[in-house]
Amino acid sequence: MRRSRFFLALAATPLVTSLLAVTSAPAVAQSDPSKSFTIDETTVAKIHAALADGSLSCQKLIGGYLDRIKAYEDAGPAINSLITLAPDAMDQARALDAAYRRARGHVGELHCIPVVLKDNIETKDMPTTGGSKALAGSVPPQDADITARLRKSGAVILGKGNMDEWAHGGQAGYSSINGQTKNPYDLSRSPAGSSGGPAAAVAANFAVLSIGTDTLGSIRGPVNAESLVGVKTTLGLVSRTGIIPFALTFDVAGPMTRTVTDSARLLNVIAGADGQDDHRSTGTADSAQGSETKGSTDYTRYLRTNALKRVRVGVLRTYVTGGNAPVIDQALKDMEALGAKIVDGIQAPPALQALQGQYYTFISETEFKNQLGDYLRTRRPGAPVQSHADVLAASQAQGFGMAPSVLARLRSEATRGSLQDADYLTAVNTGPAAMRAEIDKLLKDNGVDVLVHAGGSGSALASLSGYPSVLVPAGTDQSGVSVSMAFLGKAFTEPQMLGYAYAYEQATHHRQVPVNTPPLGPLPR
Repeated sequence: MRRSRFFLALAATPLVTSLLAVTSAPAVAQSDPSKSFTIDETTVAKIHAALADGSLSCQKLIGGYLDRIKAYEDAGPAINSLITLAPDAMDQARALDAAYRRARGHVGELHCIPVVLKDNIETKDMPTTGGSKALAGSVPPQDADITARLRKSGAVILGKGNMDEWAHGGQAGYSSINGQTKNPYDLSRSPAGSSGGPAAAVAANFAVLSIGTDTLGSIRGPVNAESLVGVKTTLGLVSRTGIIPFALTFDVAGPMTRTVTDSARLLNVIAGADGQDDHRSTGTADSAQGSETKGSTDYTRYLRTNALKRVRVGVLRTYVTGGNAPVIDQALKDMEALGAKIVDGIQAPPALQALQGQYYTFISETEFKNQLGDYLRTRRPGAPVQSHADVLAASQAQGFGMAPSVLARLRSEATRGSLQDADYLTAVNTGPAAMRAEIDKLLKDNGVDVLVHAGGSGSALASLSGYPSVLVPAGTDQSGVSVSMAFLGKAFTEPQMLGYAYAYEQATHHRQVPVNTPPLGPLPR
């Protein structure tokens, strides 16, 4: 059932005072009527350059994105990537234009950049539903830490992306509150999940940036399916405060963008320590490298075209299979031409491959049953449900519309014990550490700096370990399906992984533009 896009008659949200802190930027130029701007496949840098030379205003830019959404989101191919479109989007743009004039330059690293958030990330001016009718219309009392950082950076929160209900997978891109998101590359294909909505929005050029969450591949699946760059971040690098939890032992948030540079820019804004993030340490967040990196690194400094030179790249052949193998084989040749030393034929040992089955489902189901209730009680009185039991009862009601596989998962979770049970404590203290040890051993035994594999597989490696994985488009298979290259490293090596991905991206440029959402032409002058 289609929802009303303008969900509530919400008042425009004024930009916070701190938004007016001036950052380094060129003086505002007079408008040049001879120049036009095309928003398709644009980047943060291109938008800021057009603002600086006077050929673009924030209002004109956001109006262009709203036109694309009108043409392709509900009409035309009906991508259905958004649960809610911000009713004050143009008000945000007008306020940013006024701030730009006062400051004589942009007022934050992401000034006027439209962002779509997965709808499990809290926004104090729009509902946050987790894709479920059980939270329809429920507006949180405050922004998530990520949302607050974005607003402070000058970003426009353009809307909330559709998602697999409660981030539980199953029917990818489907939720009871919003129905099915389509893949803009092929409307018959899955957009993958659970962050399929915000990924589809960026792939279809409804926004420049998006943020997803990842528990077992929920950023990486959509990024792989929709020719995007994505960063599954190290556990502890980006705050989860104000994000509906699935399993805090594994949950992370990260960028989904069209370019590596824009992922790095977005990570600059959202990365940083947060004392309120009540996450269980899996041994990643306490490393010396992590404490040095969190919130203090300019990730764009690592984006060099020669970043792969003399890097020893280990190929995890276990996760290069079927139709994606020729794509990955060509990618390896391309990286070798860039100076990388390819160490091929690495196989994941049986002990590593067994870890997902041993630990993931048990830990994640136990945590969701307990952590969801803890979270929902922070939404009082806004949340109409207050516990996992409440959510299950609502979801079983006739006509609710939950995907059967998600409902089955909720029922399984209801049988799990508490977070104090001995078997749970053993699992959570054993499983992630075992995965880290296996990955560390592969790196050491093969003498490699990074492990690579096809982006559509091997998601448990980074999820169970808490390690980072950066994905970049590598081309398409014989069926025209997008294939990405995944770079996997140890905790808090995002700078290096982004550098490798950037060098490969700049040499190959495999990002594809969806045929179902073509350009509408330049913005009116």
